[in-house]
Amino acid sequence: MTKPGRNDPCLCGSGKKYKNCCLKKDRAKRIRESAWRREEQVTLDKLIAFGQRPGFHDQLVVASNLFWNGNYGLEGLNALDRDEVGRFLDWYLHDYRLEGSKKRVIDLFSEEMGPRLLSGERDRVKAWSHSYLSVYRIGALEALSSLALVDVFQDVEVSVGDDGLGRLGLSGDLVLGRLLHSSVPPHLSWAAILLPDKEEAGLMAFISQAYKHCQETQTQITWSDFLSNYGYLFNHYLLRVAAEAGAVRHARGAYYDAWGTVT
Repeated sequence: MTKPGRNDPCLCGSGKKYKNCCLKKDRAKRIRESAWRREEQVTLDKLIAFGQRPGFHDQLVVASNLFWNGNYGLEGLNALDRDEVGRFLDWYLHDYRLEGSKKRVIDLFSEEMGPRLLSGERDRVKAWSHSYLSVYRIGALEALSSLALVDVFQDVEVSVGDDGLGRLGLSGDLVLGRLLHSSVPPHLSWAAILLPDKEEAGLMAFISQAYKHCQETQTQITWSDFLSNYGYLFNHYLLRVAAEAGAVRHARGAYYDAWGTVT
């Protein structure tokens, strides 16, 4: 059966457009049914459990305040929905530099748990350790399961496995997420979010200004190093524009809106 387009009537017979009905559910089903996705989830669960050990409690508090720009303590995470907590954990596990050692949780996980992991898991964690958050502009669906993206900061084109974002968004829309090279083709992390194309100018200006300021003291820093070290700034931007708007900005569809987080 041919898959419906995002604006086609949903095949379930509800009368709604596919994007406003079963698209998200179908995307989740495709992810669950993918064998390598299941294997990846097993490794991710181990990493999440490792990063939430009691010994990391104080680090989690500092990381939470940094990511949410002081708006939430660790206890405040209980007030957030699962997706918001997931976005925080994605950044905390891969990018946050622990106080003292300046290592990341994923670095310590690899050192301590690496010998106990299967060979495929070790390769997967190694690939994840080289990832960082960035913003990608959606191009076109190259095939049924392949999507063309462009990194807006480094102007690099990449073809990724499409688990549904290509159908949720439109050409020109943005994806804020982590590109993982633990598969062929690479894929976006589970915490990736979709933003409308109108967000590009403001987001690029905010992050580019921060990068320029960073270069004043770290003259050799590259975009990839900057994004790896300062990925939390994306969340600062999203929180700021939501607070300035003072109301829901994206009431419909799959676009992310931080308004529910700042209220």
